[in-house]
Amino acid sequence: MMHLLSLKDLTRPQIMKIFSLADKLALHNGSKILKGKTFILFFPHTSIRTRLTFEKGIKDLGGESTLFPSETLDKEEKLEDVIQYIQTGLTGSLSDIRISLKSRN
Repeated sequence: MMHLLSLKDLTRPQIMKIFSLADKLALHNGSKILKGKTFILFFPHTSIRTRLTFEKGIKDLGGESTLFPSETLDKEEKLEDVIQYIQTGLTGSLSDIRISLKSRN
């Protein structure tokens, strides 16, 4: 499994492969490359536009998505259990988590 945290983490061949895939998808408009695949979306601090863009993109490619609301993490459950629930039957996950590091005086 690959975790993409920054474009700087990608090699040139990986970036070219992404563009190649994008070109193929553009040529095969209506491709259902994600058919039968389910993704969980976790966007605690992003705009509605970001969330809807990912939901629409997954749906347009034949996949399904489930929004994982950040309030869910307020429940008293073991993190291991939550991760196990999330992984059951899922193809992947997309998240945008921003951490603010403030200096302490």
